Amino acid sequence: MTNRRGWLKNVAGVSAASLILGDGGPAKAAVFYDPDRYGDKELKIATVNKLRQNIRDAILQDPSMASQFLKIAVQDALSFNAAKDEGGPDGTIVNVILGGKPALASLKPGATKLAEIAKKIKRTTEITMADIVTFAGAEAIESAGGPRIPVQLGKLDPAKAKEFDYPDLCGSDAANKVVEAFNTSGLSEREVALIYGALGSLETTAKSFKKEDDDFEENEMGDEAVYIPSSFGSPQEIYGVQMGKMDNAVFKNVAKEIKQKKKVDVGVFNDDKVAGWAIKYAGNNNGFLKDLPEAYEKITGLGTRYTGGKVGSLLGGGESEY
Repeated sequence: MTNRRGWLKNVAGVSAASLILGDGGPAKAAVFYDPDRYGDKELKIATVNKLRQNIRDAILQDPSMASQFLKIAVQDALSFNAAKDEGGPDGTIVNVILGGKPALASLKPGATKLAEIAKKIKRTTEITMADIVTFAGAEAIESAGGPRIPVQLGKLDPAKAKEFDYPDLCGSDAANKVVEAFNTSGLSEREVALIYGALGSLETTAKSFKKEDDDFEENEMGDEAVYIPSSFGSPQEIYGVQMGKMDNAVFKNVAKEIKQKKKVDVGVFNDDKVAGWAIKYAGNNNGFLKDLPEAYEKITGLGTRYTGGKVGSLLGGGESEY
């Protein structure tokens, strides 16, 4: 519990820093998206299957990767500045982490694994880091027993990486600044509560999960086994078992501490508006699981600009749920 709470406090400052105190230069890049980037439906589904299998395998081999992937996806998205309409989740945060930024050092294991997955998939299939990061966060939630979140592939690699400074900002005021960071990105306290609730549940589930001693043997193409989904188990377990069941336990604990007039351990919930949403979801687990996919899609869709693709896809009528 200490490690989980520690990260929840620390990531607030790290995420916020990229927006509030960053002085690495303006983010000129946008997140360009082509819904037809990966070809026809069959090719796109094949890419999705391979991506999902690689990510699920990574999580089952090391359950801590689930929270790492979600944290990276959210922090990547918080580079968007709504007022300037700049930045967004384009996957460049992986290189920033691997480049040795001290404030992001705790996310290096996850970034390293995502880079390995990208290298492996690119041996046979074209894929962008932006798509991998967004998909990995969604798969992390599902792997911990959360809802399946529709992710439509098609983000393009940026022509030029955005420039942000990520100073270490883990002081006592970090919680307030992460709320400000979400607001700067055009998000609300509702999204803050939903993401932190999911992360708390995800990390608790991962810590209690006893991984199986599976033999992940690579073939000559570098793939782990053959990417044919199993016909056994529930739809959520076709690509591997789920580690548990995501729930609203974090919100219940927050509501209890507020009722007892205690300072909430996880700093962001000391914000009145975030706390209000926590209290709401404490009494509505189904509402939490229903609203979480919408929040994640909103976060990872920040700064998206469409290019190419069929008119139906551009207007939201394309195939998106994989």
